[in-house]
Amino acid sequence: MKNSKQELLNLWLWVNKINKNNQEKGNTLILAIGIGLVLIITTSLALFNSSKDKTNVQAGEFSKKTMAVAELGVTRVHNFLAKNSKLAEYPLADWDSQAGTTQQQGTFTNTSSTNSTCSALTGAGGGGTTVSTIVGKFKTNGDTVIESPASATDFRQGAFKVVDYQLADASLNPVSSVDANSVAVGQIYGHGILTIESEINPSANSASDLFTSTNSSQSNVQVTIPLRRATVSTPFPGVWISDQQIGSPTNSIIDATLLVPDCDNMDLNIAPGNNVIISTMGFPSLPTPPADTNPKYYNLGNITNSITLPRTTDLPIEIQQITDNGTTYDVQVYKYKVNNINLNGGEKITIVPGRKVVLNLYGNIDIGGSQVIDNSCTSVTNKYTCNTTTKVVTYPSGNPSIFRRENLNIFGYGVNTGGVTSQEPHICLAGGAEVFGFVFAPDYAVGAAGTGGGNGFTGAVWARMFNPPSTCGSNTGQVVVVQDITDWDAIGLVPTNIPPQIGSITQWQRIGG
Repeated sequence: MKNSKQELLNLWLWVNKINKNNQEKGNTLILAIGIGLVLIITTSLALFNSSKDKTNVQAGEFSKKTMAVAELGVTRVHNFLAKNSKLAEYPLADWDSQAGTTQQQGTFTNTSSTNSTCSALTGAGGGGTTVSTIVGKFKTNGDTVIESPASATDFRQGAFKVVDYQLADASLNPVSSVDANSVAVGQIYGHGILTIESEINPSANSASDLFTSTNSSQSNVQVTIPLRRATVSTPFPGVWISDQQIGSPTNSIIDATLLVPDCDNMDLNIAPGNNVIISTMGFPSLPTPPADTNPKYYNLGNITNSITLPRTTDLPIEIQQITDNGTTYDVQVYKYKVNNINLNGGEKITIVPGRKVVLNLYGNIDIGGSQVIDNSCTSVTNKYTCNTTTKVVTYPSGNPSIFRRENLNIFGYGVNTGGVTSQEPHICLAGGAEVFGFVFAPDYAVGAAGTGGGNGFTGAVWARMFNPPSTCGSNTGQVVVVQDITDWDAIGLVPTNIPPQIGSITQWQRIGG
C-alpha cells in the first residue's frame, strides 16, 4: 500500500501543475480524467494487495494443517511398526511380501467374565484386519485423518501415506539389511528412515480425490526411527502353538495365555483374565541332549509301569542354582532318554519334589485313565517333606531344595514326517490323565480329551498343534490346560525371531512440499 500512496501523490501533483499552467476551461476535463485515473489505480492496487494477503493467509493455514496431518501419519505408522516391529527391519518394497496374510500382532486380554476365543479377542473373525491390509492402505490409497470416513467432510480433513521407508545402519549409513545379532541386547543395530506425504483437499468427496494435484495442499516429512536389539517382552505363554493346521475343538478350555502366529483353526476357549498373543516369534531350539555315552544320562527306553524319578541310584548330571525369596538352593538335575511313555491302569510317574527331571522324548506319550506324570509339592514319610506354603523341600540328609512346576521338563525330539496336517508324533492325555510340568515338543501334536476331574496339562505346553480331534482331542467342555509357569528365565529358553524394540523418533525434517 505504501507504493500506491506514492503513485497517488505523484499523479495529484501532476494534475495540479497542469491546472496552474493552463487556466482555460478545457483543462477542467483533463483534471476530471486525471482524478478518475488516480481513483481507478488506487482501488485496483488495494484490491490486488488485499487478495494477495488473503491468499497468503489461506496458504499458510493449509500448510500448517498438512504438517499436522503429516505428524499424525508419523505417529500412526510409528505405532503400527511398534506392534509389528519385524516389518521395521525391511525396506518399503518388501513390506507386502513380509506382511503376507499375517494378523496384526499384539497382546489381547479376555477382560470379560466368560470364556472367549482367539478370533473374538483379537477381532479376527472372518480373517480380521491383516498386516498386509494396513500396509496396502499406507502405501497406496493412503490413510485418512478420520479413520473410518463416512462423508465428504471426513475426507476433507486430510490423509497421509508412506512414500518411502529405507534402512540405515547404527551410524545412519544407507544399507539394504540390518542384523540384530550384530550388537548386544539394548543397543541400536539399525535405523528406519520413514517418509510421509500428507494432503488436504478441501474439495474431496471420496478417497479417489485424495493425493491428486488438483486443489490440494501437500507436505512431506522424513523421520528416523532407531531399531534396538530386544529381549522377550511378551508374557510367558502357557500354550504356544506354532502351526495349527487342523481345527481345534470349540468347547475345550485353556486357563492360560495363548501364543499363536494367527487365529486360523484355533477355536479353544480362553478363560477370563488370560491373554491371546499374536506374534511371529519362533520356538527356541531344543536343548542339545547329553551324549549317550555320558554315564549320568540314563536311557529308560519305553516307560509302561510306575516309576519314581530320580531313582535312588541315579546321580545328578549337573547342579542348578535357583534363588527363591532371597535364598539360593542347589537343585540337582537328572536327565533321561525316553522312547515312549504308555500308562494305563493305575501307573504313575512321580517326580521327587525339589529335584529337576528332564525327559528327552523320542517317541510318543499316551496316558489314559487317571494316570499322572506328577511333579507336585507332596510329602512322603522318611523320604522328603515339601512345605506347600514356602515350597521348600527337606530330606532326611543333604541340603534343602525348592519345588517348582518347571522342575519337570519334557522335551519332544520326535520329527513329523507326514506333512503339515500330520498328527504324529503325539502326546495324548485322556480320561482324567494329567501332566504337571513344562512340555516343549516343537514338532508334535498334543492334546487332552475327557479330562474328568483333572486339568490335562498343568504348567505349560508348547507344540506344533494342540488338541487335534482325530488323534487324542475331543470336544470336551472341560479345562485342558492350567498355566502354572510364568517366568521365561525359569525355563532358560530364548525364542527366535524376536521383534526389535522400536525406539522414539530421533530426527525429524520437512522435505519439499
